[in-house]
Amino acid sequence: MIRRSLLVLVAAVLALGAAGGQTSTTAVTREDVPFTVTRDVRYGTAGGQDLLLDAYVPDDTNAERVAVILIHGGAWRTGDKGDVVKEANLLARRGWVVFAVNYRLGEREAFPAEIDDVQTAVKWARANAYEYRMDPGRVGALGISAGGHLAAMLATLGEGPPDRGARILVGASWSGPMDLTALAGGEAATLSTLLLPCRPAECPQRWADASPITHVDPTDAPFLLANSDDELVPVDQARSMAARLDTAGVVHELVVVPGRRHGHALRDELGPATVAFLDDHLTRPTDLRRPNPGAAWVLLGVILIVLAGGVIGGLRVRRRLNSSGSAAGVSGEAAP
Repeated sequence: MIRRSLLVLVAAVLALGAAGGQTSTTAVTREDVPFTVTRDVRYGTAGGQDLLLDAYVPDDTNAERVAVILIHGGAWRTGDKGDVVKEANLLARRGWVVFAVNYRLGEREAFPAEIDDVQTAVKWARANAYEYRMDPGRVGALGISAGGHLAAMLATLGEGPPDRGARILVGASWSGPMDLTALAGGEAATLSTLLLPCRPAECPQRWADASPITHVDPTDAPFLLANSDDELVPVDQARSMAARLDTAGVVHELVVVPGRRHGHALRDELGPATVAFLDDHLTRPTDLRRPNPGAAWVLLGVILIVLAGGVIGGLRVRRRLNSSGSAAGVSGEAAP
C-alpha cells in the first residue's frame, strides 16, 4: 500500500513538472512549395458589391493544410489584395493556403463594414475547407497597416475557442493601429478619422468598439505585434496592446524595429519572425494560455495531502491489524 502510494506520488510530480514547463515547439515546415494563384474568387457580397479574394493554393496533395487570411493596408480607404503579393508568396511557399482579401473601401463611414468583410472571409474559408484541403480549425491572419488593425480585430472580437466561426487561431500585425482613441490624440490623428468620421468626444463608444485593445480577453488568439519606433503609427500603439495582452494572459510577441519604416517596408526584416510565429501556432498549436506554475503547485499540494492521508491511514490500519494479531496470539496461549 505504502509503496503504491509513493509510486503514484512520483508519477504525479513528474507529470506536473512536464505540464508546468511545457513550451510550444516550432514545426518543421517545407519551403519553396509550388502553388497556384486563382484571382478574384468571390467570398461574399456586401453593400451591393462582390467581395473578392486571391487564393494561393499549394500544388501538392497534402490534406488539412493551414490557412492564412492576408489583409492589405491603405488607411481603410485605398489599397488592394494585389498589394500583398510578395507577402502571399512568402507564406504560400511554405505549403500554406493563403487568401489575400479585398474589403469595402471608400465608404463615408467605414466602420464596421471592413471588419464585417474580413470576418466573412474567415467564415468562408472554413466553409470551403474541403475544396482547399485545409483544416478549418487552423486559420490565422496577417495584416499590414490598416490591415494590421483588422487582423487584430479578428484575433480579439468575440469570446470562446479561436478555431471556429469568425475567430482565428493566431494573428500578426505590421504597423497596425490598436487604440484608435489614443491615436486620435496624437500626430497620427488624421489616420484614425478615416475610419470614424465623428470625434472621440462625440461618440466615445464607437471609437472604443473600433479599437482591438478594447476587446482583449483571455480567450484571444496568440498575436505578433511589430512596429518601427518612429513611424506613421506610433510605437506606443503596439506597446500598449502588448501590455493589455500580457494582463489578459494571451500569448504574444512584440517586435520593435529601429527607424521610420512602415508596413510593407518592414517585410525583409519581419518576414522570418512572422512566419516562425504563425508556424508555431498554426502547424503545431499548443495550449493557448501560458502555463500557470502557481496553479500547478497548488494541485501538487492537494495531491500530496491526499496521498499523505492515504499513507497515514494505511499505517494506522496496519498497526491495528498487528495489535489485533498480537492480542489473539496472547489469548491463544492462555487457553487450556
